Amino acid sequence: MQFTAMKAIPAVLFALCPVVVLAVPIPPEPPPLQNPKPPPAQVSSSEGMPPLPYPAVPQKRQEHKNPPQPPVLLTKIRTGDAEDWARTPHDLKKLLEWMSGEMGVNFSSNIKTWREVSTNPRENPVLYRSGYKPFKLSPEEITRMREYVRNGGTILFNALVGHPDFYQSAVAAAQEILPENPVYRLRLDHPMFRAYHEIKEVKYRERAIKDGVVKDNFPWFDGVDIDNRTAIIISRFDIAMGWEKNRHDSWGYEDEDARRLGANLVSYVTAMQEAGRSTGKSVELADGGGSKAGSLRVGWVAHAGPWKTRPAAMPMLLRKFNEVTGAPVSFDWREVSLSDASMFETPLLYLTGTTDFALGENERANLRQFLMKGGVLFAEAGDGRASFDTAFRAEMAKVLADHPLVPVPANSPLCHQPNEAGMVKVRPALSAQLDNRKTTAPELFTAEINGSTAIIYCPRDLSAGWEQAPAPYAIGYEPADSTALGVNILFHALVK
Repeated sequence: MQFTAMKAIPAVLFALCPVVVLAVPIPPEPPPLQNPKPPPAQVSSSEGMPPLPYPAVPQKRQEHKNPPQPPVLLTKIRTGDAEDWARTPHDLKKLLEWMSGEMGVNFSSNIKTWREVSTNPRENPVLYRSGYKPFKLSPEEITRMREYVRNGGTILFNALVGHPDFYQSAVAAAQEILPENPVYRLRLDHPMFRAYHEIKEVKYRERAIKDGVVKDNFPWFDGVDIDNRTAIIISRFDIAMGWEKNRHDSWGYEDEDARRLGANLVSYVTAMQEAGRSTGKSVELADGGGSKAGSLRVGWVAHAGPWKTRPAAMPMLLRKFNEVTGAPVSFDWREVSLSDASMFETPLLYLTGTTDFALGENERANLRQFLMKGGVLFAEAGDGRASFDTAFRAEMAKVLADHPLVPVPANSPLCHQPNEAGMVKVRPALSAQLDNRKTTAPELFTAEINGSTAIIYCPRDLSAGWEQAPAPYAIGYEPADSTALGVNILFHALVK
């Protein structure tokens, strides 16, 4: 399903200057307080969602068919406790009505149980679970939801009235659905906050401010990623009553911002529905040279943040490297922990991510030793995210304080050997940031130790290009130039 009315990526999405690094402040967790009460009960468990308005369709007199229903976008999850899930019965209806008038799009919603939803997200693209009571998914529900999100679906949890019991249950559910991926707070550079409206700050309801649960104006959403798509989204503070314009006291957002956030959620999800598809994920790769013995193997650095961004990207780049240079490679990338001695078994480490992260003291010490002994670290900012860029630069300043990252000059072999990549074509997201220019010199940084390259870093997205993946929010380079530049980086790392 395509969200045809979604705005083109606005220029304000890319307000960050390429040479300016901005940190995203995150407030501390508030102390436990007396929780707000849920809104008055309004519906029974058997009540359905009111139908959405649809355009009038002229009919012949003999016809008695109903006009076509707008496609279902949001499916509200019904549980056995109507006192929990049905306290805001008109939330989706009111949001979609507002979006119809504000954005000119028409979608509908329905209600199903976890068991009734299809694991094919084309039938129910977004599953919406709102409530204020603690809950726990059954093993069967966890299995089904894992299949659903891996097929491209999105789950949205909303803590009604901002109740921490539901929020904590939602975090636990997300961890059970995708245990291999971290739950993390979305920073302001996440595309969800720029998918339709530019949201830099929000207004919270008076109760949330009075009770001291918020001390700033930043929106609070947590997420779990699959590759570079946030597949599970958790609203820490209530958005449902803002959609309904319900004035009951709550820890939540004011009406206007709740609706703007809702529109952005819909825009982000619909834009990313095809992001899981890529040429790389459908290509069978055989190790170059026919054997792994003596082949180049890349260690992919695992860290505390979301790091497994595009699993098919590096194998696709290695295949191209093999084609260009003839060097034998292994497409079997290996996960490397910087706290494990196995990191020293590969000459090249690859590090990426989509948000901020921190290394432990032991990890920093091991990485420094790896680099001092001649190893090379190749890093890129997934989707060109500023929060990763800030964190990476800060970490490298601690790892190699006496060997800073410096810009790569235009005549560097990195830009010209073995591929000519002195100028590269940029993706629309980066073009908007560069005053709509279509090409630019590649932005690369290196750190040297005794005249040899130890770190090669690109603050722009490269891996979406290697994987040839749809990436509407990637601030980076087009596939052909990303691949050419990636091959140059691997070549330079090996012959340095």
